[in-house]
Amino acid sequence: MKKLLYIYNPAAGRKTAKINLSDVLEVFARQGYEITVHPTLARGDASAAARDLGPQYDRVVCCGGDGTLNETVRGVLELPPERRPVLGYIPAGTTNDFSRTLELPKTPLELAEVAGAGAPRAIDVGVAEGNPFTYVAAFGLFTDVSYSTPQASKNLLGHFAYVLEGMGKLSNIPSFHMKVSTGDGRETEGDYIYGMVGNTVSVGGLVNLPRDKVLLDDGRFEVILIRRPENGKDWQSILTALTNLELVEEGAVTGFSAGNVTFACDCPVAWTVDGEFGGEQVVTRVKNLPQAITIACGAEPS
Repeated sequence: MKKLLYIYNPAAGRKTAKINLSDVLEVFARQGYEITVHPTLARGDASAAARDLGPQYDRVVCCGGDGTLNETVRGVLELPPERRPVLGYIPAGTTNDFSRTLELPKTPLELAEVAGAGAPRAIDVGVAEGNPFTYVAAFGLFTDVSYSTPQASKNLLGHFAYVLEGMGKLSNIPSFHMKVSTGDGRETEGDYIYGMVGNTVSVGGLVNLPRDKVLLDDGRFEVILIRRPENGKDWQSILTALTNLELVEEGAVTGFSAGNVTFACDCPVAWTVDGEFGGEQVVTRVKNLPQAITIACGAEPS
C-alpha cells in the first residue's frame, strides 16, 4: 500500500487545517494511502518530520501557511536528491502566496485531491545565505510584518498594497544603498526601500507579476527593486508600476531575471524568506537550486 505523511500546522491561519482534518484524511484514504498524521507543535517540527520520516513515504503533504511549506522544504532539502519524496501542499495560512503561483484549487477537498494524486513537477528552490525559500527572499519596507505580527493579526498582510500607498504620505522611509550583481554580469546600484528575489507571481498583495514571466523550473528568479522616492510624483510612479508590473530594467521599480544574485550594502540588512526572518548581513548571496524539489500540481503551471 502507498504511504503518505501528513504534516499540518494546527495554528495556521484560522485553524482551518485542524477543522478540516478528518475530511482531508478521508480523501487520502480513498486514494489508497496508509496515512501517518504529524501535527507541528513548535518551530522546526515540520523540517524535522520531513527530514527524518520523509524517505519512508511515497508522498509528504504539508498543510499550513507559507512558513509551514518553507519548513517542510527545508527538511526535504537535507535529504539526498534520490531520497526526496514528492510534496503535496494544502495552503491554510493567511496569505498563501505560493498556492497562487501553483494555481492550486480553493477548497480543502479539492486541495487534498491534488496534494495526494496531483502530477509531480520539479521546481527550483532558492537559498539566501543558507536559508532556503520556496518563493521569495526580500528586504526593506514592511518585510518584517509577516514574522513580527502575531498569528491572529496576519490577515492584515492582504492589505499590503494599501499600506504601501498610505506610506507615501510619510517621510523618512528607510532605504538601503545596495550594489546588486548577478551571475551573468549584470550590475546595478541605488538606494532601495524594497527588494525581492522570487519564484512567484504574488507577494503579499505588494507584487503581482505577469504569469507568463514566471517559470518555476528555469533556474532563474525574478528580481524586483523599488528605489527610494523623493516626492509624491515618485510615489505615484511606484504605485503605477506595481499595479501594471512588468520586468523593466530602469525606473522607480526595476525588474529583471537572474540565476544567482548578490546584494552588498554598507550596513547590515534584515531579510525575510517566505515570510520568516532570514538573518541580517551586509552581503547576501542568493542562489538558485534548479528543480531541487518535486511538488504535486493539478495541472502544469503556466
